Amino acid sequence: MPLNGVMAISGFLEAVTGFIEAIPDTAVVGVVVSFASAMIVYAARQSWERKKLRRALLTEVKQMEGLEECADQMDRIDPPPGRQIQPDDVPAAGTIPTVVYESNAGKIGLLKGILGKNELEPVVRFYSKVLRYKSIINDIREDGKTSHADQEDLHDSINEISEMRTDIIESSEFTEIE
Repeated sequence: MPLNGVMAISGFLEAVTGFIEAIPDTAVVGVVVSFASAMIVYAARQSWERKKLRRALLTEVKQMEGLEECADQMDRIDPPPGRQIQPDDVPAAGTIPTVVYESNAGKIGLLKGILGKNELEPVVRFYSKVLRYKSIINDIREDGKTSHADQEDLHDSINEISEMRTDIIESSEFTEIE
């Protein structure tokens, strides 16, 4: 590096050092306190939003009575392909609500706790299954034209989802599901 470049860098460092020394200690403390305050407020807001979302999702799960109705009905009827599932065999459309989950999809990441429980994966897994079976139920209810595989899957697996729902309600938390 040429001598002029070294002298320029040296001069710059002296200027920066002089500027930092000229800043009063109270200003540095003020900046640090402001930053820490902002981080505390941010963390508190995120925690509050996480609690609200979690509470809303748990409330929604309690309202999913159609899962239990469907599971009970599947226990009473013969399994497909021997018998096609009829529209009267599945619960009404509004008995498996997913509005809270769907409208808060962008906030679901709040459930990935840094210090607390990580409920993100269990919530997504549970709702993915619920949405799948809700779609099959809606297809059956609307036109009755659903593949045998989907009907068999609904008949064979809806009890598992209903039991997951019961576990969530009883424990008031989204536990790890397989």
